[in-house]
Parts: sequence; C-alpha cells; structure tokens
Amino acid sequence: MHMNRKDAIAIVFDDHLLFADSFAALIERLELFCAVHTLSEERELTQFLIKNSKTRVYLFIDYYLKNKNGLPLINEAKRLNKNIVIIVMSSVVSPVAIANILSYKPNGFVSKSSGFDSILECLNTIDNGQQYISPLIHEINSVSTVIPFSARELDILQYFAGGLSIAQTAERTYLSKHTIVAHRRKMMAKANVNSITELLSYARKQELI
Repeated sequence: MHMNRKDAIAIVFDDHLLFADSFAALIERLELFCAVHTLSEERELTQFLIKNSKTRVYLFIDYYLKNKNGLPLINEAKRLNKNIVIIVMSSVVSPVAIANILSYKPNGFVSKSSGFDSILECLNTIDNGQQYISPLIHEINSVSTVIPFSARELDILQYFAGGLSIAQTAERTYLSKHTIVAHRRKMMAKANVNSITELLSYARKQELI
C-alpha cells in the first residue's frame, strides 16, 4: 500500500547537528514531506511525538547518541505514535551492533555513507510495506551474528556506561539492586570478563554502547 508522504512529517534526530541540519535541508529541498524538523534532545522528541500522535511521522534516528545508543528511543517512539516510521541512519560496522539494531525491527536501516538515492529507495520500499536495509549493511549482517546480551541487559549496560551506580540503575529501571547485580554477573560471564570496566570495554568494542 502506497502512503501519501506529502501529509507526513519528518524528524531528523541526531546529536551531530551539522549532519542533522544538512540532511534535513536536503529532504526539505526535495519536498518529500509536508514538514521537516531537526531535534537533538530526548525530551523534545517525546513531547513532539505526544503532540503529533495522530500524524504519520518518519523518524530518521542515529544509532550513536550522546553517551548511549538510540535504540531504547525506538520503542518509546513506537509507543507514543502508532503511525511512526523508524529509519535508523548509522555508520556502524560491528556485526553485533547491526544485529542488535535489526532486533528492534526498524522500518529502514540506512548507512550514513550511502548516497541519497538509497534514501529514496528506502522510503519507497517502506511505503510499499516492506523493510529496507541498505546493501552496505546487508553485507556486514550476512555474517551470522548472535547478540550476547538480552534487551534488558543492554538497557542496564547503558546506565552503567553513563556512570550510574547499581542503586541508581535499580531506581531508573524499577528493579531491585539484587536483580541488577545478578544481571551484571550474567553479562560478565557472557563476555568472559572479571570486572565492570572490562565489561564496558567489551561492549564498546562491539559497538553496543
């Protein structure tokens, strides 16, 4: 089913403002959407999605955001706007990180280094009801990869990476301290490391945080 994109709003969510602004200017110039916004703060994004919950929104989101990745935001955006189309734009090259992104089932996944024709191809594929994955990403992803951590563990890992203590992480995730410690122990065993520093270093190498 081909949707009319002219009634839809595009949001470019990226903390690299230079990229966000130039990309937004490009899609604006091509008149692909009725409006284009660039946002870089989580709070702005959630407020915007609540306010426009009935509008079809195309969210172009970077995988790397300040001190964390953008994946938890995908679920939040889907919850706030049922008409949302999620397109991850990233220069990520780790097969583990790519498998992790794809597990969130974005509508599109475009490499930041692909040309603008890929963006158009992506939009047309999505509007015809299919998922679009950039050929550059497909190539890396064809290597069978297992994400070592569960979605909950990755969530906890983000908080650790942000410097939060076990108590603070427990508070943010509404879990007990005991559960956080158990998750941490399990992750360290999966990564075959002995300390939280080594665990974070492993996760960074795999581009999971």
